[in-house]
Amino acid sequence: MASQDLTPEAVAGFAAQLDGKPAHEACPHYTSSPAGMAWLVGAWLQKTGRPAPRDVRMSRGYTVRVGDMRVSVADAAALVRVQ
Repeated sequence: MASQDLTPEAVAGFAAQLDGKPAHEACPHYTSSPAGMAWLVGAWLQKTGRPAPRDVRMSRGYTVRVGDMRVSVADAAALVRVQ
């Protein structure tokens, strides 16, 4: 089974205007859903000055793959890059 493309959700998170609100509170999806995790990753990419998301898919557990990078979303308030 092919994994679902979550790029649109990540792009929406990347483009979101948070107005000082934490991303996990501004997320329009359940943060434990694939769409919510992708949205959070998009917001995290924007916050950390990385380029817009492309080829976003779920990985194992609470991990999202963005291109060739993996990001842990185990704590919705503190995303971290996984090596």
